[in-house]
Amino acid sequence: MKNITMTELNQHISSITREVIERGEPVVVTKRGQPVLRLVPEVPAADDPLAALVAAGKATPPSSMSAMPVGRVPITLSRTLDELLSEERADAEF
Repeated sequence: MKNITMTELNQHISSITREVIERGEPVVVTKRGQPVLRLVPEVPAADDPLAALVAAGKATPPSSMSAMPVGRVPITLSRTLDELLSEERADAEF
């Protein structure tokens, strides 16, 4: 990972960002010797977010498909949502 100063970034922003994009290597920007900013290339969005995280090395795939979450079970209400909200708003007025 390359380190540059804030002054260098201000003077050469175009070439530095082009280098980050082309090489894919992050750059750390320092101010008075302390890291204050990190420029990293954007990872192309994938259709499957989990696959993108696995490809980037930030996640591991599930060991079995049984561990995958199941969809939520729909809840039936005794009254419509509009009725419940109207009642709640009426209570709030007092």
